[in-house]
Amino acid sequence: MNESTKKIIPLRSESLPAADDGRMIVTLTISQLREIIADAIATRRGHESVTLIDADALAKRLSVPVSWVYEASRQNNIPTHRVGKYIRFDLNEVLESQKKNH
Repeated sequence: MNESTKKIIPLRSESLPAADDGRMIVTLTISQLREIIADAIATRRGHESVTLIDADALAKRLSVPVSWVYEASRQNNIPTHRVGKYIRFDLNEVLESQKKNH
């Protein structure tokens, strides 16, 4: 991501009372967090944007049962992105991983 495409997200922060090591508590909305995560993934992979989908959508796209998606994720057989307690998938990463495995 070059300088002209960087987005500035205003953050509300406060210092931790007992922390002298520079840590902060930052309050973000869910949409801001999603945007930060998507930008980080895109930067890491060299793409402008990445769309993460849930297990149901991935199962439909691959024509497999949802249980297969969860099991493959649990066994680390497909790339999985964790967002808090939720798991999400990049369809392109999953397809590439399956090409390599088969």
